[in-house]
Amino acid sequence: MDQSTQCSREAAKNVLFVCPSCRATLTMADRFFRCERCKGVYPLAEYGYFDLTPRQESGTLAELASTPDDYAEDQHSSGERLFDEFLRPLLAAVRPANALDVGCGAGEMVKQFQKNGITCYGIDLPSNARHWAMSGADPGFVFGADARWLPFADNSFDLVTSFGVIEHIGTLNGHCTLSESYVNDRLRYAEEIVRVTKANGTIVIAAPNKSFPVDIQHGPTDALSPKAPLRSFVCDKTGLNVHKTWGDYHLPSYSEVRKLFLGHAGATSWEALPLKGYFGFGRFKRGFLRPFSYLAEAYVQHIPKVFLSSCLNPYVLVKITK
Repeated sequence: MDQSTQCSREAAKNVLFVCPSCRATLTMADRFFRCERCKGVYPLAEYGYFDLTPRQESGTLAELASTPDDYAEDQHSSGERLFDEFLRPLLAAVRPANALDVGCGAGEMVKQFQKNGITCYGIDLPSNARHWAMSGADPGFVFGADARWLPFADNSFDLVTSFGVIEHIGTLNGHCTLSESYVNDRLRYAEEIVRVTKANGTIVIAAPNKSFPVDIQHGPTDALSPKAPLRSFVCDKTGLNVHKTWGDYHLPSYSEVRKLFLGHAGATSWEALPLKGYFGFGRFKRGFLRPFSYLAEAYVQHIPKVFLSSCLNPYVLVKITK
């Protein structure tokens, strides 16, 4: 038995893995998980990480690109700062014994949680396995999986985080073109996160705010969307994606997140969190945005509480209680 399989066996003792297709308990053999009910087999895939995506969804997910290399590098370089400045004060109140990072990207947050004594698992597209291998992520704690079909039992985690993920759920290629089923996809995403969170457990969701007309993290178009010459020109020159704040759009609003998790998935309460400590403002340190870095930082760090869930906040950042 190789080292990665030994690690996975030990990690599997900490949570109950379930079949993402039928939710029966998974059993582990030397190099795969097996579901005795539906006979599904989930093997160690490329780079030595398990692929726990439902068989009916694996082909679709395989078409989606992994986290871009520059973004993965940003995650690694900013992970410790994000944990210390934003998450640590939150954890002092929540005091989780374990956590799950849904959409863990390069796996940096999993590493930071583990470093700070909190058992943490991460899931993301199976194609991110190359990033996990490059950073030495433990294959017993990081898995290829679909955020709409989480491979964990009900009530497994004290804390679930999902940063910069919801806006990609229900898109055709992981960018900004929505599928016809995007509403149902996001309903299922919310259901699954609430399902695997323990009673009174905490969920933290983050994404750019649709109600705020400027986004600096996503471009205005992708390969499948209609051309937007003016918006693309402005974005190319300034880094600012000026977008609509109504109707169908890949970014969520505060009200949409509230409806998904409370109105539909059954969570009990929520609150908008201050943005202080969440951003490193790296994109404001170069190019057109550089002269505005201090102004942007001052604005984001000091938004009055009454405006946090409004169109004046560039980001959706919420703490949800199951």
